Amino acid sequence: MKLSTNWINEHCGSKFTSSELVNQLTMSGVECEIIKQKNNKIIKFDITPNRADCFSVRGIVNELIAMGLIKQRKRVSQSAKVEHDSILKTKIITPKDCPVFATRIIKNINSSARTPKDIKDKLKESGYKSINIIVDLTNYVMLTLGQPLHAYDLKYINSPMVVRKAKKKESIALLDGSIKILNENYLMIADQNNLLGIAGIMGGLNSSITDKTKDIAIESAYFNPETIMGCPRELNLHSEASLRFERGVDPTIQVEAIEVFTLLLNKIAGGENGPINTQIAQKHTPKNKTINLRKNKIKNILGITIPNAKIVSILKNLKMNVKENDFGYQGWSVIAPSYRFDINDECDLIEEIARIYGYDNITESIENEPSTFINESNRLKNKKNLYNIMNALGYSEVINYSFVSPVMNDLNQSKIGHSMDLQNPLSIEMSVMRNSLLPGLINNLMHNLKRQHKNIRLLEIGKVFTGTKNKIIESEKISALIYGLRNQEQWGYSSNSVDYYDMKGHLDILFESLNIYKSITYKKTKHKMLHPGKSAQIVFNNKIIGHIGCLNPEIVLDLNLKNEPIVFEIDYSILNNRIAHNFKELNYFPSSRRDISILLPLDIEINTIIRSINSLNINELSDVLVFDIYEGKSIQSKKKSISLGLIFQSKSRTLTDEQIDEFMTNINQHIQSTFEITIRK
Repeated sequence: MKLSTNWINEHCGSKFTSSELVNQLTMSGVECEIIKQKNNKIIKFDITPNRADCFSVRGIVNELIAMGLIKQRKRVSQSAKVEHDSILKTKIITPKDCPVFATRIIKNINSSARTPKDIKDKLKESGYKSINIIVDLTNYVMLTLGQPLHAYDLKYINSPMVVRKAKKKESIALLDGSIKILNENYLMIADQNNLLGIAGIMGGLNSSITDKTKDIAIESAYFNPETIMGCPRELNLHSEASLRFERGVDPTIQVEAIEVFTLLLNKIAGGENGPINTQIAQKHTPKNKTINLRKNKIKNILGITIPNAKIVSILKNLKMNVKENDFGYQGWSVIAPSYRFDINDECDLIEEIARIYGYDNITESIENEPSTFINESNRLKNKKNLYNIMNALGYSEVINYSFVSPVMNDLNQSKIGHSMDLQNPLSIEMSVMRNSLLPGLINNLMHNLKRQHKNIRLLEIGKVFTGTKNKIIESEKISALIYGLRNQEQWGYSSNSVDYYDMKGHLDILFESLNIYKSITYKKTKHKMLHPGKSAQIVFNNKIIGHIGCLNPEIVLDLNLKNEPIVFEIDYSILNNRIAHNFKELNYFPSSRRDISILLPLDIEINTIIRSINSLNINELSDVLVFDIYEGKSIQSKKKSISLGLIFQSKSRTLTDEQIDEFMTNINQHIQSTFEITIRK
């Protein structure tokens, strides 16, 4: 907004220089600067959205009064002479969107009258082009009072005037020459046959004022800011009226604005005035509430004691209704004026007191507060240790929304349609609570691939939600995904893509670090998101805690991926209370290795054999390795050959061949008696 210094001085009865006004207003929080237009100095105001009351000369004058720079002048209200009884019937379909609506019919206007030079100059200095006397005066009143007005050529209105929501795909030709296709979100001004304008934004072309217009209907309204907000941007229409209506105008000055307009018009171009027809929905008209302002709260926030008389003076200069509580010892009950709808609670009042009192008058102090360091909880320490382990394996942590699309949720559950729906979702892609972390990781994968990242390792710890609306089960999971090459590209060797065993190896390292590796087994399973032949359940102490496997080929095909992503998801609660082991004691005595080849049925898991060997509790058996698996020629049908390497090592002595042979004999006898297997020579 731009205003001339002379215009402001004219309204406040003073002779401020432009520099004085800019300095004082800037100190009070109204950002402004001086710009030059020819020989005149104009002040440009950058009004923040919460200070819509400053979008007028009256608003700036109110600021000068609040700062105590000028005295409040008694406002003399005048009413124009009513010369006929014609009124424009109005019908407000949605009073919540338009609580106040006032109109007046003015007839027999001198269409040849021209806008006076002083008004033209003020409009020009404010960035407005002179169009005709009627339009110029509506702009002049808006800049003076802050209330937008709109004038219609009366002969194009088929009474009554209706305020309603637009119909779907309804169209209107506007004053700027554009045609807009509307929907139910827009508030419209209409008559029985046509649309007359988009409420609070721009009038229609068919009822616009011309140089030949003699009879007009002038409209002044208060529109709910929430109704107007965002609509100008959607339509790519930005008008001075919409700027003010979006932020809010004073809901009590609509009739006054019509009277000011009428008096000016009558003085310049004559005209015969009808009565003002006003419709007010008191239920939906905003009213400022009573706010309790406490003395001790002012001191606590500002850090200083301001005398009671000064506080009351500031509040009254701000045109607030002030009533003492307990003779002012406790504080005051305050009601803000109708145009200060940004003041809603005690902190807003204290902010007003601070800016008018002067921030430079509030002494600067540094508060000394003792600092206490809070020890990390074991839960947080364990989570950090887990992240460190996985980060050392190349994983990066991600954090995703807890909302996913129903399609992604259905991939992870056996019964479709049991998703927990959100009442007010951001979009269909974020309309249900996730029952798995895997969909989020897949989205992260696709996001990274589109940005030419080839080798991806992702990890997330987060909550998932299962159950029904009546019984919600919330649990924490840890999930990971790997994709791409096993190693970085290097000229000296070729690198293969990661596979199931890479991910299993990472999990084994994690379990080994948490000292639960020997209690973990993997069993074949089927899972909707995983490859039928390359997936397994993760079992801890005979309890299923998660799954691991390659992504289902159908999903891989739908996503157009070159390689198979490998994922796992397990219950975080199993890992949370485990303390990570970061070192092992060195063993000073040598180890010995014995190899054994076993012929066993395909349906027997290798891990079952290893667990059975470990169940013998041979303390000297430090490790069991699988170093060969073979199926095919020279092997019986439905059989496989497994080669195990058994590492023997004692912490207290060097083992002899006889001792190791004895261990091997016990192991051979045990597994042969337990399983249908054959020891191969």
